Amino acid sequence: MTEPIVEAFTVTLLAAIFFAAGMSKLRALETFEGVVQNFRLLPERLVAPASYILPIVEIAVAAALLMPMSRSYGAWAAVCLIGVFTVAVAINLFRGRREIDCGCFNSELKQRLSWWLVLRNLALAGLAWWLAGAAVSTSATGWIPWLLGGVTAAMAAVIYVAATTLSAIANDVAARRAAAAAAHQHR
Repeated sequence: MTEPIVEAFTVTLLAAIFFAAGMSKLRALETFEGVVQNFRLLPERLVAPASYILPIVEIAVAAALLMPMSRSYGAWAAVCLIGVFTVAVAINLFRGRREIDCGCFNSELKQRLSWWLVLRNLALAGLAWWLAGAAVSTSATGWIPWLLGGVTAAMAAVIYVAATTLSAIANDVAARRAAAAAAHQHR
């Protein structure tokens, strides 16, 4: 039996990440289709279908994680999806393609590919793997451990999103300054 607060943290964090990622992609499907195409891993005819199916799968994974009876299936699906995402990022990093958007949350601010993303994904896959193999508690253990685990996961997600956003803004500002400096030199 797992510790309820650890289980609650892991479930909440993974479900929030998958739900937020899926919803952000649904809100900007055309942009996300461009991100999938830019990875250059799928045949052209599969880019559009994959772009439309992936956000729905991510939301389904989030829902499965939240229900005790489907939690282990949702966790295994999360491991698989994170594995696919990690391999896609790593392939492009090995190709030297760091400047493309990862498409993680399909924000207006581009999050460039990096080995940090690979490490982050491995950590998330590890959490999902642990959850998939854990003896998930289905009995009522009280709401306080779930509240504490959920709040902790929500705080971790907010901190991560804030840090990612600030990093993307800093990268964008640096790129604009470099472009302005280069344009100024050509005058």
